Amino acid sequence: MPLTADAVIIGGGAVGTSILYHLAQSGMRNLILLEKDGLSAGSTGDSAAIIRQHYSNPVSTQLAMRSIEILKSFPEKLGQDVFDQTGWLFLVPEDAGESFKINLKQLQELGVNTREISIDEAPQHIPGLNPDGIAHVAFEPDGGFCDPQQLCLGFANGAQSKGAQILLNTPATGISTSNNRVTGVTTSTGHIDTPIVVNAAGPWAHKVGRWAGLDLPLEISREQEIMVRVKPGIPLPKTAVSNMVDRIYLRPTREQDTLLVGVGHPKANESADPDNYNRKTDAEFVKDTVERLTKRLPHMVGADLIASWAGLYTITPDWNMIADQAAGVDGLFLAVGGSGHSFKLAPALGECMAELIVRGQSDTVDITPLRASRFAEGSGMLSTYGGNRG
Repeated sequence: MPLTADAVIIGGGAVGTSILYHLAQSGMRNLILLEKDGLSAGSTGDSAAIIRQHYSNPVSTQLAMRSIEILKSFPEKLGQDVFDQTGWLFLVPEDAGESFKINLKQLQELGVNTREISIDEAPQHIPGLNPDGIAHVAFEPDGGFCDPQQLCLGFANGAQSKGAQILLNTPATGISTSNNRVTGVTTSTGHIDTPIVVNAAGPWAHKVGRWAGLDLPLEISREQEIMVRVKPGIPLPKTAVSNMVDRIYLRPTREQDTLLVGVGHPKANESADPDNYNRKTDAEFVKDTVERLTKRLPHMVGADLIASWAGLYTITPDWNMIADQAAGVDGLFLAVGGSGHSFKLAPALGECMAELIVRGQSDTVDITPLRASRFAEGSGMLSTYGGNRG
């Protein structure tokens, strides 16, 4: 067990491995990532991993834009082909039409390659689409989906090639401080002296924060998804899709005949203990999700359920991440509360957190709006569409 480190990252998901890699890129060499299980074993591995830039706040939009740039460079820089740039479609009901138009204009002004397409054009991307109830359709050619495991592996390998260490099956058990400053991390196998700790622990972030006296405003919600296999000859959507009309999201996979489907927000949260929750889907959820899917895509009737699972969201009061240095604890940094967004933002967020840690501010994207103090200040970010739709 190493005894000292320049920085320790707690959490081996997309956010933690991205921070590790970008800190290594910045020149830090004596880095340690602690993961109590395996890489991408938590929320990252359960993620739908849909990539889109359609947010209603500039900081999330800019992080998503930069993340796409990083994902496109993965094969060259990190040797992993993780990103399927299929495009992304957003199906919008009439009652959200005005907000949609305002949001689309803001996205275009920020430089997002997006436009509204006609409902008649949408079936080119989503064969067999039932247009009932769809008032607007946004198309992002640059969106798509990712492979969560390969993303983490790519960041991890890149960091290790620069000298970083990754300790799997090694849970952190405490954070030590002195005079309101981080001095180290206790693990299941010993103590590491370090002046910098990054809490990127996903659903365990509140527990990790308590070790340093923080009460982070985080709620854990159980989220379910299914995967279906269609009959031979049945056409699948060619893009990732967020369907606000029926409150579902879906995307193809790298297999030719399978589709991942989940139910989107806004919806009631289902509180869960990250150390003890039901990983299996509920029968009622499966039935409801299949009904929503086949209502919008009638030719999917008869698709076979081949996989299902439940994972976790870690939710902040305004459904946006906290990315900041912890107030009152020098050397403790927070990258928590993904609220269903953290996977798609993780590549750029890791870069920005590394800048904050090394230089005291993030220059690639100004992440000040994601500061932890915004809730006490009454300056939480508003969502145009509600819940984690952004």
